[in-house]
Amino acid sequence: MTPDPQKTPTEPVSATIATKHFGEIVVREDQIITFSPGLLGFGELHRYILIEHGQDSPFLWLQCVDKSDPAFVVIDPIFVLPDYQIGPITGIEKELDVQNLRDLKLLVILTIPPGRPQDMTANLMGPLLINLANRRGKQLVLESSPYSHKHPVLPAKS
Repeated sequence: MTPDPQKTPTEPVSATIATKHFGEIVVREDQIITFSPGLLGFGELHRYILIEHGQDSPFLWLQCVDKSDPAFVVIDPIFVLPDYQIGPITGIEKELDVQNLRDLKLLVILTIPPGRPQDMTANLMGPLLINLANRRGKQLVLESSPYSHKHPVLPAKS
């Protein structure tokens, strides 16, 4: 990340990062979410930001800050499965230093096959839990879960 020379002492530190899907974007330090130990398959990458897909869209992009390529389409699982629940999170609350449960954001990663958006699936077995207050996140692994890692997002056509 390259520091922004236009920054004043009262503004958060910002930097310009290169991304594959969005070109160069300016990121403030207070926007960065740190996932420790990283996301499954991307354990060496820890810092991400959330980017809105579009106004009034339920989709977000989880864009890596440290490398231009990893960017995941994510969504609140309520849009996929209204009664979705991850179970008790007491240990994770401590790990993410949660002071208020309202600060938690739950997201799931979508897989969208090239050219077949109608076949997109949600990974309901590996949700992301983010403490918006301190920008710390963790990907959970729901081992004994009734959910699938390839849950269809759109209803099947009859």
